[in-house]
Amino acid sequence: MSISSKLFGNKLNDYFISLDIGSEIVKALIVQLDKENERAFIIGVGERCQKDENVLISGKENFQSIISVCASAIDDAVKISEIRPRKIIIGMNGNFVKGVSVKINYNRKINRHRIGERELKNIISEIQGNLYKNVKKAVQKKEAFNSDIFITHPSITNINIDGYKVTNPVGFKGSSIEFTIFNSFMLHSHYELIKNISEGLDMDLLEIVSRSYAVSIAKGIKNISKSNIILVDVGRKTTSVAVLYKGIIESVKTFNIGEKSFKQYSLNKANLKVAEIENSKKRDNIDKASFDKINEAFNDCEILLDGIELSLEDFAHINLSSFKILFYGEGSGFSENNRSAVIKLLSKRLSPSSKMKIDFINYRDILKIKDRTNKIKNFQYINSLSLVNFILDKEVEEDQCNKILNNIIIK
Repeated sequence: MSISSKLFGNKLNDYFISLDIGSEIVKALIVQLDKENERAFIIGVGERCQKDENVLISGKENFQSIISVCASAIDDAVKISEIRPRKIIIGMNGNFVKGVSVKINYNRKINRHRIGERELKNIISEIQGNLYKNVKKAVQKKEAFNSDIFITHPSITNINIDGYKVTNPVGFKGSSIEFTIFNSFMLHSHYELIKNISEGLDMDLLEIVSRSYAVSIAKGIKNISKSNIILVDVGRKTTSVAVLYKGIIESVKTFNIGEKSFKQYSLNKANLKVAEIENSKKRDNIDKASFDKINEAFNDCEILLDGIELSLEDFAHINLSSFKILFYGEGSGFSENNRSAVIKLLSKRLSPSSKMKIDFINYRDILKIKDRTNKIKNFQYINSLSLVNFILDKEVEEDQCNKILNNIIIK
């Protein structure tokens, strides 16, 4: 279910919608592609709050309500752009779109000849035929469930020929080819619901993408073979932690702690009330001791760090001091305001013997996307912009092997 370059073959098709269905806010961007200059322009922005009952897409009972919220966000964006595209990419959090890497080996029968493009197509066609079986097996082992799954997007992230890493097998000799393929997947029942949402919006569904995976591409991480990075997407109600080890996305885990919950936890721990915080914003009639108490509470990121630490339990055997941690998402502004506290506490927990590299992704970091609306000014649009970059990257930079893989899947 991958996008084909043919979809953007004329000027009318150079527009699409980036829809990020967050745990609390739905965000819609109207996008114009400029493939010739390898850029994308945001020409419309809209957002609407989710209702509490919409957060978990577990059945069809909230189907129309979700469509209504998404449609309203899109309508807001259309009012600005004065264009209503028919194509849509949807980003979901780790509760719905997860990721798993699998390795598939292919043994060439005749290895004395160099690999040509025709053989490469046959090889990728054969490994694609075994992909679902391998992914299902890996999911059963990692996620401990046996439900039917749907692969939303496969991407070849590493290729070795007889143990040597190559970018493109064409022109190489060798007998054993190992492909590492990162697969975004979701429960088939969830896929059907998302597909129905796109149909309810009267849109052509291009992709359903893991937001963590889209962010990794936006930061250029996918092509850095030796990168060790932890991506922390802090939302309003949930946080997702994605681990990239040696350039490969190994894990995406989500826990139900976000900006709202760890703020409330900090307030409760300090015996503070929301009203006190609201009063402190005005800084009127509040004594220094109370103000210091509020700041001290907001420096308490322990509950967030608990979730991050649990998400990394599977990597206890790896020296995390070599990892760079990137915070982003609509709740990461809270973390950045307390950057020193986060760095100090996280370094102490995960890498007591060395200073970890911790940074915060800003919307300006995604250089190929220009905002013509002047409405994108905060952390919460990182995911939405990364979805835009995902499409742009596929259109102008996708490598030969992934083009072949995705064309096979389209057929």
